[in-house]
This record gives sequence, C-alpha cells and structure tokens, in this order.
Amino acid sequence: MLIDRYLIREIGASFAAIAIILTVVFLAYSMTRFLTDAAGGLLSAGEVAQLTFYKSLIALEVLLPLAFYFGLVVGLGRLNQHSELTAMRASGIRDGRINRPLLACAALLAAMVAALSLGVRPWAYGEMYALKERAEAASELDRIKPQRFYFYEDSERTVYAQDIRDHGSELLGVFIRTGDVDSIEIITAPRGSLEAFVTPHRHRLRLSDATIHKTGRDTADFYGRFDTLTLSITAGNAMENEYHLKAATNAALFDARAPGERAELQWRLSTPISSLILAFAALAMTDHRPRRGRYARLPLAVAIYAIYYNLLGVARTWVEQESVGSLWWAPLGFAAVLCALVMVRRRRVA
Repeated sequence: MLIDRYLIREIGASFAAIAIILTVVFLAYSMTRFLTDAAGGLLSAGEVAQLTFYKSLIALEVLLPLAFYFGLVVGLGRLNQHSELTAMRASGIRDGRINRPLLACAALLAAMVAALSLGVRPWAYGEMYALKERAEAASELDRIKPQRFYFYEDSERTVYAQDIRDHGSELLGVFIRTGDVDSIEIITAPRGSLEAFVTPHRHRLRLSDATIHKTGRDTADFYGRFDTLTLSITAGNAMENEYHLKAATNAALFDARAPGERAELQWRLSTPISSLILAFAALAMTDHRPRRGRYARLPLAVAIYAIYYNLLGVARTWVEQESVGSLWWAPLGFAAVLCALVMVRRRRVA
C-alpha cells in the first residue's frame, strides 16, 4: 500500500545514511590498524585492502542492525516532528498498522544478518587468518636484502646474495656456508631461483652452475660442480594451518563441547535475534507527543543500545568462562523487560 511504501522509503533513507556513515568510519578505523603493520613491512598495500574488506564483512553483522535501529529512531522522530504520525493516527491508522511494514523490514534484515553471521563471518575470518599467516611467513623473505650476510642459528647456515630481483624469486651471486668447526660446506652459484613455501615448512632453492666444496676434520675433502642444484631450505616462519575458533564451521561448533566454541556458536545465532529485539525497541521508543525533535529519543536509544550489547558481551564472556551455560538469558531477559515496559506504557496512555 501507499502508506507502507512511504514508511519504508522514509526509514530506508535514514537507515542507508547511517549504514554508510558507520561503514566508512569502521573502514577508516580498520585500515589505520592494518597500516601500522604495513609501515613495519609486514603487509603490502594489497594485503591491507584485503584485510580491511574481510574485517568490514565481519562487522556488517553488527553494523547493519545498529544502522537499522538508529534509522528507525531518527526516521520515526522525523515523521513525528512534522506531525505525520499524528495525522495517520487521526485517520484511524493504528500503531500496529504503522509498525507492520517496518517489522517486515526488520525480519528481512534479520535473515540477512543470519546469513552474514553463519556463512560470511567464518569464511571471512578464515580468509583473514590465512592471509595474515601468509604475510607473516613471506615477510621472512622480504626482509632479506642483497649484499648482506644472514646467519641462521638453527641450521648453522650463513647466506649471502650479491643481488635480489623479482621480490626475492631471482638471486645473483649466491653464497651459502653450512657447518660447524668439525665440518664445513660451501655452496656458490652465479644465479639461482627461490620458490617460497613449496610446503608449509620449506622453501626450494634452485642454483645454476653451482659448486660445492665440503671439508671436515675426519672426512676427505669433496668438490663438485652441478649444472642445476636443488636445495630444500627450512623456513624460519612456517605457514601453519592453525585452528581458529572464529573461522570454525557451524557444523564443527555444533559438535563441539568446549565453552569457547559454544559461546561462538551462540553468538552467531544471537545476531539475527538481536536485530529483531533492537527493531522492536526502536518502535517501542516512538515519541507520541506532537512536534518533538527528530533526535529527541536519540540519547535514550544510545543508552539502550549500550546496555544491551554490553549485557550480551558479558553473557558471552561468562559462557567462555563456564560461569553460565548459555548467553540466551541476556537477549531474552532484555526482550521480556522491554515487553513489560511497553505494556505499562500502553496502560498509562489508555
């Protein structure tokens, strides 16, 4: 109907504006954090962009409900400021009829948030952790500079390269010394190519026209020349496929019994419910007094949101610490208190 489209358009405009502002602020904040690592040489510009993108996808499960919540508060405040809500009620349109299209939008948003929380969240965390691990491991090679000696204590190896090209993939004037006081091995080559992390723990170095000279206290000297010599080198920072709780699949969390995994699963399931609760809270806060400012309820809305999400955060922490078995008491208790306050308010108005 015409009223439904009008209400959705007015609330949608506020929702879109607030969502864009929150997303831009979060993007700037996230990028600033990752740029600190980039300044230290741990991340490239492309990796910073990717990490910021993944982080923003994860944040949408919180940013979208928050934007819709404040969009309802501001949008309904504007309609009340211009007496449009009063005119609707004077025309016989009840509050339930006004709220119906807005609750339908809230349900649609809750379904979108459920998809983000249950599907996009673990995928984005998985991609982000994998990217960070690759960047950390690759930084081991990026820190190697030409015309410098590098000593690796674990293998008692000294490495030197006259020149390094193509981001470390091509080496010129290679010198490798391995051994201790009892045995020494020296490898030299005019040219070589390095393949980083052919396995999670090793690099592969191919040398052209390589020579090997080996001598030891109790062994005969050895000298050899090879057209192509391939070496497997232990990586200093191994690329580990570690288990990350936030990247775990929903199926794995359903089967798990650890408190941290239980808290993570309950959090994913709670986000769409929180979207509906916040939408209901925004509708319940609608100011019925005529010509009140559009931002009249905003301070109260901020306080209610802060209380709710702090309460939900405390509930999640308690589940992780095994103080309680579930965090559902927080959203359900908040919803019960909200319903009680709405009923008391309606009785007073009646």
